[in-house]
Amino acid sequence: MSFFRNILLMIIAVQLFVALQLLAIKKWNLQTTFNHTYNLLTFQDVSHTVSHKEYLLYTSMKNNLKKELESYKKNSLQNQFLTISSCYSNNTLEEKVELYAKNLLGKKYVWGATGPNKFDCSGFTQKVYRTAGINLPRVSREQAKVGKYITYENLKRGDMVFFDTNHKKVGKVNHVGIYLGDSKFIHASSGNKKVVITSFNKRRYYKNRFLWGRRIIKHLKPKPLALNHIEEVTRRVNL
Repeated sequence: MSFFRNILLMIIAVQLFVALQLLAIKKWNLQTTFNHTYNLLTFQDVSHTVSHKEYLLYTSMKNNLKKELESYKKNSLQNQFLTISSCYSNNTLEEKVELYAKNLLGKKYVWGATGPNKFDCSGFTQKVYRTAGINLPRVSREQAKVGKYITYENLKRGDMVFFDTNHKKVGKVNHVGIYLGDSKFIHASSGNKKVVITSFNKRRYYKNRFLWGRRIIKHLKPKPLALNHIEEVTRRVNL
């Protein structure tokens, strides 16, 4: 314990020595210099107002303080960017689902196929969502039970959309796709024999055969703290 006490006393003594040296600097406005230093503004030139020893002390302290502030600034920016990245991970998940689905456009439709180059409707959705870390059952009627029930009016990008395409509509799921927004969805179509994007507005058949949607990607509100600091973080990066 005495060893640590001696170390602490030595640190305090050094700090007192530095403080006394600072107070001894001639014609040095301490408040102005501190504000300039803390805000990383241009350090004032005091070489003509102090002695050589005082100037060397000032220069050494200025350089050390500047390094510490730059290191703190760098770490602070990294933490803020990690916060922003975490806040927007939900959006990234939706984008990943959409981009991977579109990468499979034109792949052949084959009943019972699950990829990588041939799919049926539920094999397609299962494959796409799996890339985003979401595991789904194999067939559409089971996929239709996963997640939150969504009406047509409340569909959002990334939701699954389910249909009854039986000759006589009986209300049972036998087809599935992924909603892209703007009244469009992507699916492995048996009629087109491939993966296609279809518009509800242009193909009223699918609007009439729509049963419900399922939301399996949670839509979280971004943290206000991150949004309020985006401009500030960008400004600091450009300093």
